[in-house]
Amino acid sequence: MVEFPEFILRTLVAAICGLVVGLDREIKNKPLGARAYILVALGSAALMVVTLNFSLSSMASDKDLTMDPTRLIQGIVGGIGFLGAGAIMTRDQTGRLRGVGSGAAIWGAGAIGVACGLGYFKEAAFVAATIFAILNLHDWFLHIADRHTTNGTDDDTD
Repeated sequence: MVEFPEFILRTLVAAICGLVVGLDREIKNKPLGARAYILVALGSAALMVVTLNFSLSSMASDKDLTMDPTRLIQGIVGGIGFLGAGAIMTRDQTGRLRGVGSGAAIWGAGAIGVACGLGYFKEAAFVAATIFAILNLHDWFLHIADRHTTNGTDDDTD
């Protein structure tokens, strides 16, 4: 059984990890801001802890009852997919889809929340840092590619 102080720890760590990912999106004015990432990570963690506690207490009182708390993970993943789809449903002036990175990152925030809810803090922090790095490396690569093509070194005249 996860006691209340541990519940607070798990949800706060999830919120902080969600902030790490969401801050990048907020600063860059992307479709989903920091608040969405924090809430998804926090909500996912809270759902996991409550479901674990409910499963453990229900199974302790009724030995014939079997519950599978991992099914909640499937529900979280599916539910967050709707948020991600909402972020992606925008197009830029060229007709390209925008928000795909935000859609994928919000799904990652859900995974962070699940990990925190299960008590896997190191794993959650690693995923948050990795998502943050990927989002920023992508921008760095685009910047390098843009510099390369605008300096006249692009060789597409052959």
